[in-house]
Amino acid sequence: MGSLKSMARVLGPKGLMPNQKSGTLCKADDLIETIKQSKQGLIEYRVNDNSFIMNKIGKRGFTDENLKINLESLLNTIVKRKPETVKGRLL
Repeated sequence: MGSLKSMARVLGPKGLMPNQKSGTLCKADDLIETIKQSKQGLIEYRVNDNSFIMNKIGKRGFTDENLKINLESLLNTIVKRKPETVKGRLL
């Protein structure tokens, strides 16, 4: 990570700076497991202070059908992983 300090001004604003929280930086021991999860379609999403869920569901070149499939997959994952302590309903 120390060797990336000089590149931080370039990578940071583009959102390319690796970090452990987002899963883009891992230890050598965990590398194989991280790659397996990535290939299996790991879904990552973030929640901001106002409880808005932030996630990308596709790219510009995706068809409407592909975007719909990705959105449904994200929503199903969020519903399955809803903590017991969260009150109310999703969707």
